[in-house]
Amino acid sequence: ALYHVALKQGADSVVTKLEINPADDASKLMASHRSPRFSPCGTKLAFLATRDVVTHNTCSLLAVMDWTTRQTTTLIDVVEEAEFGYTQHPTTAFNGLFCGSLAKTCWSSDSRYIFFSTQLGARTVWKYVDVQTKQMMHPAYIDGAATGAESVLDRAGDDWFLISTSSPVRPPSVFLVHLDLATGKYTIGQAPIAVVDQKGLSKHVGDWKILSVPTSVSDGPASKNPQPPPCAELDGALLPQVTSSSDFEAMIWLPSMDPPKAGFPVILDVHGGPHGSSPVLYRVMYEYLAALGFAIVSINYRGSTGYGLRPLESL
Repeated sequence: ALYHVALKQGADSVVTKLEINPADDASKLMASHRSPRFSPCGTKLAFLATRDVVTHNTCSLLAVMDWTTRQTTTLIDVVEEAEFGYTQHPTTAFNGLFCGSLAKTCWSSDSRYIFFSTQLGARTVWKYVDVQTKQMMHPAYIDGAATGAESVLDRAGDDWFLISTSSPVRPPSVFLVHLDLATGKYTIGQAPIAVVDQKGLSKHVGDWKILSVPTSVSDGPASKNPQPPPCAELDGALLPQVTSSSDFEAMIWLPSMDPPKAGFPVILDVHGGPHGSSPVLYRVMYEYLAALGFAIVSINYRGSTGYGLRPLESL
């Protein structure tokens, strides 16, 4: 829940639970709320919310409340399944909101846009949404479709952005970009300005790939094996099973050296969790392993964040 304190001169400060007046079905399903951020005009309150689910790091929704009427509207709803072809189209795809909090400066100065970062499968990207139209905007990225992780470090006004970007072959780099919010594109004649560009400093990782892994590889045979009924002691205590047909991902780091005749030996790195993920960005440990001649494969299996709600819950 969200709480507020009315600060009035000469009056006692009273903490009051914020009553929400849902304006749509998605707002009615909100069970927990976090990261409230007032608009610069002071009339709107943006916040993140989740449904009543048991999975931590779950897919969130973005809502905006009219502070006068308390009417709450959903700008970005929970995404059930990953967008088809998201691995091949990372600049425009969206698999749901996977972020812990909104930035303190998430609002544009005219209170029209809200900026946020989120996971897109193994990638981390930033986007923004038009509060009036609910249209999601996809900004230009430094590395385009080859982006591994890009986020906003700071912003001056509504057009200059200080950007951090990284990929398996680019250690963290910082750029200053001038963006047209109406289109999401860089301003004509104003190329990104490199503040710290470490592209090319990855000496031992020569290439990287993200591959889609269809769930049919494992779900086909598994679907033909019915689960035994639960014991009486667990009756009513187990959650219903959730399945997903969305692909998950495998990330591959390849050494820059020529492969031996038998191919590179492979190290498989599986992240913990279960509700976590393996991000595709520059990693010193992988650089070291690649220098030794190993290819590295990291898998975001079902139950990983960044792929929608159902894949997260289908572990």
